[in-house]
Amino acid sequence: MATTDVLVIGAGPFGLSISAHLSHRGVEHTIVGRPMDTWRAHMPLGLFLKSEPYGSPISAATPGYDIAEYSRLHGFDYVDRIGPLSLERFLGYADWFTDQLVPNVRDVTVTSVTPVGDWFKVEFAEDSPVLTRQVIVATGLLPYTYIPGELSGLPSELLTHSSEHARLDQFRGRRVAVIGGGQSSLQTGALLHEAGADVQVIMRGERITWEEQVAPEIGLIDRIRRPPTKLCEGWGCAVYDSPDAYRTLPKSFRVRKALTALGPRGAWWLRDRVEGVVDVLSGHKVKSAAPHGSGVRLHLDGPRQSAVDADHVIAGTGFHIDLARLSFLPEEIQTSLVTHVNCPVVNRAGESTVRGLYFAGAPTHLSLGPGVRFISGTYQTSAQLARSVARRARKGTGSAEPTASRSSRRPLAAAGTGPQRVI
Repeated sequence: MATTDVLVIGAGPFGLSISAHLSHRGVEHTIVGRPMDTWRAHMPLGLFLKSEPYGSPISAATPGYDIAEYSRLHGFDYVDRIGPLSLERFLGYADWFTDQLVPNVRDVTVTSVTPVGDWFKVEFAEDSPVLTRQVIVATGLLPYTYIPGELSGLPSELLTHSSEHARLDQFRGRRVAVIGGGQSSLQTGALLHEAGADVQVIMRGERITWEEQVAPEIGLIDRIRRPPTKLCEGWGCAVYDSPDAYRTLPKSFRVRKALTALGPRGAWWLRDRVEGVVDVLSGHKVKSAAPHGSGVRLHLDGPRQSAVDADHVIAGTGFHIDLARLSFLPEEIQTSLVTHVNCPVVNRAGESTVRGLYFAGAPTHLSLGPGVRFISGTYQTSAQLARSVARRARKGTGSAEPTASRSSRRPLAAAGTGPQRVI
């Protein structure tokens, strides 16, 4: 059976960044997945990134691989601030990043990760299995799409999640209800309206929360008053974007902020495309939904309308992390992982309580802070994770070959080298 020191599962921003950092350190590894598939196949044409251009590049181990350099080399106009950055431009940049730094991504699907002594046996749908000493799970948010219970009984032809659409022009001339009040719902509503749909956004909040426009330039005083980070600007952002600072906070505060900070709000540049343009029904909650004629009837709890009829419902209701939805992790691993609110507890490097099993990106936000839910989190985590993986790869762990008599891996906690904090 083929072996590899490290296997990276996922070829989105975090997987690509980690692979680039591992290559820089000379760590032999394999990365599997379809590069940028969530962004390419699950986000609609016409979308713009919420983050400013300066906060949207993928972390590399050396300078010269950001969006500014990509734009310069390709003759594109570029500004650091007051974007926004189009999905098309971002995907062009990500493809260039991949070609330059991660050219050997294997487009295969992982079906199982099984502990075998001090190794993991990883099986694929399209290829032969491999043995690896370390596994990095960087599968992004797509496995965790959330549909509220009051909508979950609708058939798929009447209900979709916002992440299911690469195009929205199929809804031209149709009545579409979009559920949610965050960026995904609001931008979906704007794109649907611009595509010729009769759209209504339904949200629980009394009003849309809009982000403030960033200043075109930032001076010394501004940097003191509102320190800029790749995530956002302000002292709160400085903590949210720094796992080291975040991990010094009291546990109860960390949990609360991880779950609520940087919550639903619209990008400043989207406001003119929504206010006075898209029908937004605020202060209403969906109580239930059922097929009605050829479409859907939504029953609402709110002061102005008790029901809404639509041809289709799009849930812009985000994602809820739950490791149980990673079907390739067997019960043996699931039960060995220490979790909190369904998220893996990891140390500063992203290593879980199963030795050699790392997580990257949004699933680690309870341990490393809300900043890791965004692309900017690659700058705060990829280098540290790669350093930890490289250290273990140099030392080697366990026997040279797995043995049938050793079927499970020792949890980190038992070895005394696990995370020092609960989250």
